[in-house]
Amino acid sequence: MLEIIKIPVFENAPKWQSSSPTPINHIKMIHNYIDDYEEYNYIPELDKLLNKKSVAYVGPSPHLKGLKMGNYIDSHDIVIRINQHSHIEQDDWEDYGKRTDILVACLNIHNRQDLLNNKKFVDSLQYVICPMINMNTLPEVNSFLNNLNIPTHNVNDGYLLKLYEQVGTICNTGFGGLVTLLNYNLKKLYITGVTFYNMNSFGLVYNNNYIKNFCGNNPNQQPSRRDVREDIHKQQPQIDYFKKILKYHYPQTIELDNYLIKNFINTSKQLFDSV
Repeated sequence: MLEIIKIPVFENAPKWQSSSPTPINHIKMIHNYIDDYEEYNYIPELDKLLNKKSVAYVGPSPHLKGLKMGNYIDSHDIVIRINQHSHIEQDDWEDYGKRTDILVACLNIHNRQDLLNNKKFVDSLQYVICPMINMNTLPEVNSFLNNLNIPTHNVNDGYLLKLYEQVGTICNTGFGGLVTLLNYNLKKLYITGVTFYNMNSFGLVYNNNYIKNFCGNNPNQQPSRRDVREDIHKQQPQIDYFKKILKYHYPQTIELDNYLIKNFINTSKQLFDSV
């Protein structure tokens, strides 16, 4: 049976919930280099780095502030952060940790420029992974990755589009990165600082240092649904598919922080029977 990270692929995919074209229409738009869904483009070099390693997968949610989980995050073999464009500031080390070994990033034009402006941070990384479809920006993204002095991995669009069809929307960068990592033989994947925008309620979704990427000189301002293009990246389909991921990978490989345990495990004793 066809699958994505052990999850069966069904012919009757969920209703498409995104203002972006459907995955099939995406393929028609980029038919010059892809004509169908594809399997994941597995990277042996990345496997050498991740194989049987404990990995902390860290998002920028403000709910980590005050929990003092920084040492636990940094205790993992590999620390991976989502769309982090600079070193973690010292006042966040206690709660978020200070290491960043691998960056999972959406390499649109703004993010590419932010990383170019923080070359010391980029040079300190062991890997950069881009788990987002590139479409017409593929030459620019590949050129950017090729010019970095570190190993990089651009996840193939055909695989991501197959994932999006099964989820029912264009996934967040962090969600695509999570699925990418589960293609490898990890010892443990600890997921923290990820909230699906407060379980689709939005509000305070980023810590103040991270929010500078969105709001510049007003770090206390929080992004709106429009700022993060919620019309493209619907959260509920991703929440629903994350339950499927947990059904197949929790607790054998995946470890959750308390926020995710509260919202995905403790809230439903029949969680895994319902997906």
